[in-house]
Amino acid sequence: MEQFFSLLTLQAQLALLMIIGIWFSKKGIINDQGRKCLTDLVIDIILPCNILQSFRIDLTLDMLRSALSILIVSIVLQLFYGVFCAAAYNHSSCTRKAVLQYGTVCTNAAFLGNAITEGIFGAEGLMLTSIFLIPQRMAMWSVGVSYFMHGAGASPTTPEEKRAHRKAVILKTIRHPCIVAVVLGMVLLLTQCPLPTFLGNTIKSVSVCNTGMSMILIGAIIGSSDINLRNLLDRDTVLYCLIRLGIIPLLVLLACRVARVNDFVTIISVILSGMPMGGTTAILAEKYNGDSAFASKCVAVSTALSLITTPLWCLVA
Repeated sequence: MEQFFSLLTLQAQLALLMIIGIWFSKKGIINDQGRKCLTDLVIDIILPCNILQSFRIDLTLDMLRSALSILIVSIVLQLFYGVFCAAAYNHSSCTRKAVLQYGTVCTNAAFLGNAITEGIFGAEGLMLTSIFLIPQRMAMWSVGVSYFMHGAGASPTTPEEKRAHRKAVILKTIRHPCIVAVVLGMVLLLTQCPLPTFLGNTIKSVSVCNTGMSMILIGAIIGSSDINLRNLLDRDTVLYCLIRLGIIPLLVLLACRVARVNDFVTIISVILSGMPMGGTTAILAEKYNGDSAFASKCVAVSTALSLITTPLWCLVA
């Protein structure tokens, strides 16, 4: 119950930061170029420092067990997403289907999830979140992008193109700043090697910017969307939110209970599996001539609803 009320307080803080981002966007303080700069700043510098900081804790056997458990949960979940998306959303148009599929595979856990787990569980929660996100980041640049490329008729067809595509995915994954930060963080955790004071303090200083910058950026992305409040909810949006925020975290909770996963890993897995659609969905939809307006609407609605559903899942789990 204490965690529930802590999360409610945190959700109110996150909602306010997101509203600030929406207001900045509507006022033109954060324009298209500003959003791009903020995105690069968060992904390339702030998030990696945040991840590195989360690994600068004392190593215990329970921690290693939890890390392995949450990695297995995440891998199984990504495999489930792949099977589920192959059969789901066939009632929707091709452009909407790509949005719904990508939004199911790739969530906003990197921004919103990081902020929530760090706010409630501190450095250990953030470390487990970083590990949980490894399979998602890999899926994001492989299976996820393929949904949009297939709709745009740009998917690789020849064996040479497929090999080149796989190589590009692997390189993009291992070069991603957050993946590099996880690898370096694991080295720091396993060796318990102390960093020079000036370097450690710099990483910590940048790390504390994560929550504020991430939520303002989410708000700016939503605020930049041309969304008509009168048709904010339609059948596809409601269906997506029901699946993404309700059914999936419920299945994760039940599976973790059946598998007797420890409570700490279970609650983090449930929270992260119930994250809303990420802003990347709208960006890729725009790039590949998809339904970016629908994607923006799903991002806005699912993010708003997650501020209600996440505390409930925290209480249930």
